[in-house]
Amino acid sequence: MRALSSSPNRIVALALGVGFGGYGVFAVFTGRPLLAALFLIAAAGLVVAAVLGIASARLANIIAGTAWLVLGYAGLFLVGTEFNVMRLGALSEVALFAAATVHLAVGLGARRDVAA
Repeated sequence: MRALSSSPNRIVALALGVGFGGYGVFAVFTGRPLLAALFLIAAAGLVVAAVLGIASARLANIIAGTAWLVLGYAGLFLVGTEFNVMRLGALSEVALFAAATVHLAVGLGARRDVAA
C-alpha cells in the first residue's frame, strides 16, 4: 500500500476531512445540528476515501467539491431568510467556497493514479 502522502488527492481528502470533522464538532457546540451532521458525514467519507486509495480520494474530492459549491450557492440566497435551516452565515459561506475550490482543483487537476 502506498503512503498517504503519495498523492495530492489523498493529502487534500485527509487534511480537509480532519478539518471538516473539527468544524462539525464546533457546529454541534454552537447549536447547528444539521450543519454539524453534514460536515461530520463529509469528514468521515473523505478520511475513509483517503485511506482507501488514490482513485477513491479523487472521486471523493470531486463529489465534496461539487457538494460544497452547490451548498455555497444555495446559501447565498438562503442567508437571512427563514429557509436557512442549516443556519449558514458569512463565515460558513466563505469556508464552503474555499473548500469547493480546493477540492475541485485537486480532484480535477492533480492526477497521479496513471503512469506518465
